[in-house]
Amino acid sequence: MQTENHAETPDLPLPPLPPELEPRLLQLHAAIEVDDLWEATRDLLREAFPCVRVTLFLGHLGMGEARLVFTDPPLEADTHWYEERGKLNPFSPWIEKHVGADHYIFSEIVGPPETFHASTFYQRFAAREGWDKGLSGLFWHKQEVRAMFSLYRAPDQPDFTAADVPPFRSLMRHIGIAVERVQRLDREENIRKSLETFTRTMPLPLVLIDWERAVVFANRAAYESAANWNYGEEKARLYNSRDCFKVPTVILQQIDVLKKGIQATEPKILASSLPPPVTVTDPRNNAWKARVETVRIGRDSLARPGFFIQFIDPEGDAEPNGESLADNREGPRLSAARLRALSSLTPAERELVRYVCKGMSNREIARALNKSILTVKTQLNSIFQKLNIARRTQIVARFGPR
Repeated sequence: MQTENHAETPDLPLPPLPPELEPRLLQLHAAIEVDDLWEATRDLLREAFPCVRVTLFLGHLGMGEARLVFTDPPLEADTHWYEERGKLNPFSPWIEKHVGADHYIFSEIVGPPETFHASTFYQRFAAREGWDKGLSGLFWHKQEVRAMFSLYRAPDQPDFTAADVPPFRSLMRHIGIAVERVQRLDREENIRKSLETFTRTMPLPLVLIDWERAVVFANRAAYESAANWNYGEEKARLYNSRDCFKVPTVILQQIDVLKKGIQATEPKILASSLPPPVTVTDPRNNAWKARVETVRIGRDSLARPGFFIQFIDPEGDAEPNGESLADNREGPRLSAARLRALSSLTPAERELVRYVCKGMSNREIARALNKSILTVKTQLNSIFQKLNIARRTQIVARFGPR
């Protein structure tokens, strides 16, 4: 049986890979999409090691289990079958005890094939899948497995041995680089799409935070709303709202509740349905409310869900015409007409629109934005021309609370 010190894999020189694997390695290092990564990994492993099955697990971070699972040949089974398989899996407890281990041979955990054949897991699952021995490679991020792949062999094939480990780890080096690249590109694409959503929804007070509760983006309107929540309106005026910005504690607590619900949800269900939005009320001032929504940009994403926070103006309804913040799980939205109008304005002009909708005078806006009154008037005239309007009241009518 394997011992605890297996997690400390010696950093020995790795053998070179045979030249015939070069085309497969090129395919692997060219992969930028998840499906391409899986196909390249599968083809490389099958050519390097005789086996009856290959699996790749991705997207473990912070989610409790894999979000994406690829297996070849495919398995046709219902959700209950996978749930039972996960409960009886003999390898998960070993992984939890050996944080940092980069590989394991199945027989070192479950014993030789004749012993494994007597187990419930083999009789209910492994036999159906056609294997009784195997070898797995793991990639870690701190205390969590961020990716894992496994090779499985049939009863009539030889077991993996210590001699297979060095060439296996040589392959791992290449697969690890590819996995990290694809996961990074996926995260960057998700953030880019999320920020595009913000440019469409200005000037609403919005915040986007990631799974770890780190702020990805917040606009100026959100800085001011958060300051009101954290310090009260009177005291908030004494601070620079951007310098003292932090997401109110009561909102972060609600996000933690949403995260627990997500972690408890079966992955296949989560793929088609995220938790509904919730409204949070400031315990010190019932007039202050915020809407928190779980968001996922893109289908089959490796990125963990994030959270949109929309602070609701206590002076009016922040969701005009009864429109929901959610739109098919793709983030906040406004009506098409209002989006088109807002998109024609610069960020500075959109910010000015927000203050006009609050009923502030040019002098008050100039003071709030640290601009001259002349600059405010010039920007207002530009807004009038772009929107083909002539009065401030028309701005309020189009973008103000309803």
